[in-house]
Amino acid sequence: MGRLYAALHGLNKVVRGTIVILMRGFSLLAVVVVLGVSPPALVASPKKGNTKTGEKLYVASCQICHGPAGNGNPDMTAYYLTPLPDLSAKKTQDKTDAQLRSIILKGHGTDMWAYAGAFEEDQLGDVIAYIRSLKP
Repeated sequence: MGRLYAALHGLNKVVRGTIVILMRGFSLLAVVVVLGVSPPALVASPKKGNTKTGEKLYVASCQICHGPAGNGNPDMTAYYLTPLPDLSAKKTQDKTDAQLRSIILKGHGTDMWAYAGAFEEDQLGDVIAYIRSLKP
């Protein structure tokens, strides 16, 4: 590190400042990569989603496995290694929006596929709003 600082000292202030900012940016990127956190999961969207739009997206993308009520499709559960979570259950409903967002984007365990890139940020908020509406 001493050589790096010595090399930086010889540069003008603007270049030196730019390099330091880039180094800090790479440090944040390294933390994100090491922790395995995807950027959308870092900050939950403050805007609440639309449950009607979320229901349409859920039917198209999630219902095949999670069933119409969120408690699992009996025809699909036989194909999975682990039981599908009941999306209306307290355990799921107690998760934060950021946790649900992360599970949807990155997948979970061996059975839940990652849906990163499948939804726009607003659509993801809509799906989460619909999941929230499945409370018993």
